[in-house]
Amino acid sequence: MKNKITVILVLLMTAVILFSCAASFPKKEDIITLSSEEATKALKDKTEKEINDNWGEPDGMLSGFYGDIYDYNGKRIVIYYDADSKVTDVLISDKQ
Repeated sequence: MKNKITVILVLLMTAVILFSCAASFPKKEDIITLSSEEATKALKDKTEKEINDNWGEPDGMLSGFYGDIYDYNGKRIVIYYDADSKVTDVLISDKQ
């Protein structure tokens, strides 16, 4: 009985941790309200997979650089990745 309670508690704690991590990922609608510097801090070291899992497939890719382009509500979010697929820089501008 004690083992069952322990297993249930561990599963519940794991679910809470996973939910809180997913809930804390910055949304595109929040990122476009930030400066490029603030957006870089918010997304720094997030992986390309995490970005794609949370924001969906990008609207475009960079040519000559490792990065993705997301368009949202008249804004363009350009995300640059390093060789380990982690965010290094974010540029936010009006979509033209």
